[in-house]
Amino acid sequence: MVKQRAKMPRSQRAKQFAPFDAVVGLRQALKEKEKIRIPKKEISEDMAAEIDRALRCLEKGRIITVIRYDEAEQNYIQITGEIKNIDTQKRLMQIETTYIYFDNIYSIETN
Repeated sequence: MVKQRAKMPRSQRAKQFAPFDAVVGLRQALKEKEKIRIPKKEISEDMAAEIDRALRCLEKGRIITVIRYDEAEQNYIQITGEIKNIDTQKRLMQIETTYIYFDNIYSIETN
C-alpha cells in the first residue's frame, strides 16, 4: 500500500518557485554603483567666514537647517532640527541624532 502525502497548500507551493539571489550581494553592489557621487566642493573664504559667524551664534535648543557633505554617501545632505550639542574643541555639532563636523558644513540657516 502506497502512503499518500498530504497536499501542500498553494501558498507554500508558490514559495518553491520564488527567485533567489544566486550571487549574494549582487543587487546591493549594483545599487551602490548606481548612486550618484558628488565630490566635496571647496568653499570660498567669504563662505567660510559666513559659516564661522553663524556657528558662533548657535546655541543648544535652536532649530537650524544645515547642508553638509556626507563622506560615506559622497553627497550633500540637508538636515533640519534642534541643536542638541556643540563641541567647539572637536569642531562637531549634534542636530537631533546626527553628528556634523564643522568642516563638512556647506551652509547654515537659522529658523
